[in-house]
Amino acid sequence: MAITNQHSSLYLICQLVCGVVFPGRPVANMVFVTYCYISSAQGIKFSSDLKLGHYMKIPPKLLFTVQMVATLVSSVTQIGVLNWMFTYIPGLCTPQAINGFNCPIARVHFNGSILWGVVGPQRFFGPGALYRHLVWAFLIGAIAPIAIWLVARRHKTGILRKVNLPVLFGSLSWIPPATGLNFSVWALVCFLFNYLIRRRASAWWGKYTMTLSAALDSGLAFALVAVFFGFVYPGWMDNFHWWGTEVYKQGCDWKACSYRTVVPGEHFGPK
Repeated sequence: MAITNQHSSLYLICQLVCGVVFPGRPVANMVFVTYCYISSAQGIKFSSDLKLGHYMKIPPKLLFTVQMVATLVSSVTQIGVLNWMFTYIPGLCTPQAINGFNCPIARVHFNGSILWGVVGPQRFFGPGALYRHLVWAFLIGAIAPIAIWLVARRHKTGILRKVNLPVLFGSLSWIPPATGLNFSVWALVCFLFNYLIRRRASAWWGKYTMTLSAALDSGLAFALVAVFFGFVYPGWMDNFHWWGTEVYKQGCDWKACSYRTVVPGEHFGPK
C-alpha cells in the first residue's frame, strides 16, 4: 500500500472462512463478506486519500472534514440512485437489461455466496477433492514475494527489483468480472505513460500524469451522467445503431466463449 497505493483483496479469504464456519448458509456468507471485506476496503481507500492529501500538503483537519462530508453525501446519493434504478430501469441486473446495466460485480458477489456458502470450500479443497492441490497456492503466494525480495537485494540493478508480486497477484482478484479487454487496456496505458512518456518526457510525466488521470476519470463520470440523462433516458437513442455501439458485441468478452468445451461424461481437472 505504501509503495504502489494498491492493496491485496481479502474478498476471497472472507468467503472461504465463512464457508468453513457457516456451511450451507449463502446469506450469512454475503453478510460476513460485506462486514469483513467492504469495511476494510473502504478504510484502506480512505487512508489512501488521506495519504494523497498529505503529499499535496492539505491541512489534515480540513482533509478529514471534506472526506466525512463526501462520505455522507455519496452514501445518501448512492442509495437514492440505487432505488431510482430499481424503479425506472427495466430488467435491471439481468442479461436483458438496457445499456449494459447487468450488474457484473453484484452477480460475482451473489455467485460467490452460492459457490462458497452452499457448495462450500470442503467440496473444492477438502481431502480427495478435485482442486485439493490448489491449496498450495496460499503457501506459494506467501513465500514468493519474500523470495523475490531476497534475490533483488543481491542484484541491485536487476529487473526483479521492479517486480511487485502483491500487486500482480492482487490484480487477479478482479477476474471476474474483469476480462482480458480490461487488462489489455490497462497494460497498454501503463506501458505508454509509465515507460515511454516517463523516459522521453520525465518533466511532463512528473507534473501532469496525476492531473491527467484525475481529469479523465472525472470527465468520464460527468460525461456518463450527461449522456444518459440528456440522450438515453429521454429515448433519443432508441433504435440508434452504428459501428461503435455494436463492435464490442463481436468478441468473446461479450459472447462468453468457452476456451475448451467439455463433452458429456468428462470434466475439468485431473481424473
